[in-house]
Amino acid sequence: MNKFTRQLKLSLAALAACGIAGSASAAVTIDFESTPTGTYSVLTFGSVNITFLAGDGTFGVRNDTPDLPVSGHTLISFETNPGPGSFQATFAGGASSVSIDVSDYSPSDDDEPSLYAYDAGGTLLDSDSIYIPDSGPGGTLSVSSLTPIAYVQWNEVGSFAGVVFWDNLVYAPIPEPETYAMLLAGLGLLGFMARRRKDSAV
Repeated sequence: MNKFTRQLKLSLAALAACGIAGSASAAVTIDFESTPTGTYSVLTFGSVNITFLAGDGTFGVRNDTPDLPVSGHTLISFETNPGPGSFQATFAGGASSVSIDVSDYSPSDDDEPSLYAYDAGGTLLDSDSIYIPDSGPGGTLSVSSLTPIAYVQWNEVGSFAGVVFWDNLVYAPIPEPETYAMLLAGLGLLGFMARRRKDSAV
């Protein structure tokens, strides 16, 4: 095998390994802009299902422009089920991190939103809470875990519980086992070619 061919294979192996590693950590954003406004009992985005766990289980998608970082189509539960009930998003393949934006109009009441991450057995893995004063602005809640996150729940318990707008659900999916196998194969080929190159130079 000539030097050019060896270098070409080494480069291809490196690119394959880097490409697979990059795709494995790519985050997915659900911004609800493609969801028509209205009342829902469940929203499905690929392997992600979003539901509401209180009252009759319904919630709304509205087109609003409260304080940043929320704008456009948003989730709100107060109109159909007032109170501190929780939204839930389940991830069929698991997730390593999840975040969601939350906000309200200002001046308004103060808000205390929270986000909780659970494994498939219902064990709490991580949580995040923020305080939003009546003057705003909103913020972002985020959770992460080395153990796969099976589902998250989020709610708000401020002065007027549930009167907030939720937007931009972002999650990093857990790669399928085949992806890990391809990554290991690419790294193995990379190491093999590097060793062959070293041996041939001796």
